[in-house]
Amino acid sequence: MKRLFTILFLLSGFYSVCVAQSTFTVSASEVWKIAQPTIPDLESHFNITNTSSAMQTIRWERTVVEIVGDSDTKTQVCDLNLCYIPTVSTKTFDIEAGFTGSIIMHFLNPNAYQGASGIINLKMSNVNVPSDSTVVTFLYTSSLSGTDELPVANVKLFPNPTVDNFQLTNADDVHRIRVFSLDSREVARFTATPGQIYSLAEQPAGTYLLALEDAKGQAFQAIRLVKN
Repeated sequence: MKRLFTILFLLSGFYSVCVAQSTFTVSASEVWKIAQPTIPDLESHFNITNTSSAMQTIRWERTVVEIVGDSDTKTQVCDLNLCYIPTVSTKTFDIEAGFTGSIIMHFLNPNAYQGASGIINLKMSNVNVPSDSTVVTFLYTSSLSGTDELPVANVKLFPNPTVDNFQLTNADDVHRIRVFSLDSREVARFTATPGQIYSLAEQPAGTYLLALEDAKGQAFQAIRLVKN
């Protein structure tokens, strides 16, 4: 009986591990594009793969952290089923076992607004296993004049994960740091200084998005930060 109990316990542990495994993967957590004002419809995408042995139903939820532009500067999502109008912010789709498909985000700037930019989060989650989820961040950025070059997006952040504080390296071009929660709330803002230590001690544990801006206020890089 003791041996049988041990076997059952091990099997239940194995089952729990299997359940905890993700049923899908995405090819990128951050997608960065130059939004030239001469491009009215800029496409960017990532791939999603069903890594399980059964069909899965996936829900996507778009959250606009920030869009700089005019009233026609919008985003639009295309999933494995359809391309939806910009006002649609969430839908579901089925994906076959082992299948890989493309999720497309359109950044629409039909009036060629100079300096149009945007930060958008797209949460992907399994409808039947809500904890099985991930967030992909899209960053669209452009210079105010359309000709000035933006800083190179090579800023590094450490430590990550962090408990309270973080620092930046290669950050000479960073003028301001804006910190957003994944539901698009701006929770902190810092004026960047070389060698400075930035504190998030007052913020709860979770995942945050840092938008790094140059001296003209243009976001040129977005970095995900986990606070334990």
